[in-house]
Amino acid sequence: MITATDLEVRAGARTLLSTDGAALRIQPGDRIGLVGRNGAGKTTTMRILAGEGEPYAGTIARSGEIGYLPQDPKEGNLEVLARDRVLSARGLDTLLADLEKQQALMAEVADDAARDKAIRRYGQLEERFAALGGYAAESEAGRSCASLGLPERVLTQPLRTLSGGQRR
Repeated sequence: MITATDLEVRAGARTLLSTDGAALRIQPGDRIGLVGRNGAGKTTTMRILAGEGEPYAGTIARSGEIGYLPQDPKEGNLEVLARDRVLSARGLDTLLADLEKQQALMAEVADDAARDKAIRRYGQLEERFAALGGYAAESEAGRSCASLGLPERVLTQPLRTLSGGQRR
């Protein structure tokens, strides 16, 4: 059983949930879910109720076994920018890093044969990047954000600053 009293959940200075003197009781056998807009604090609140975090204020008493199915079984690196996570879904992040390394190598080598080899390698990487839609990926990500009602600026933020729903 879970009983929460005077619960207050925050993300930084922003209040996500305040029960304002109310109590919540979840009985054995209950199955619950939270509904709300992106960024409302659903994932954060469920994690706190399950014991995977602490509330800003209030008390939570838990007894018995609690089953919790997280929305994100594996978060990964939350410091990575959302844009880079989108690119990594297509393998473009690694390819982009390889292109940048190859570009630096082309500028550094003095030997003509080594430079030619670096240029050919860069050309191969660039062809693959283009074939995978690398040049359109960022604008597609921006359009995807807009279609989901998210501001395009979320792409330039680290994942840790986004809500659970925004990360997906």
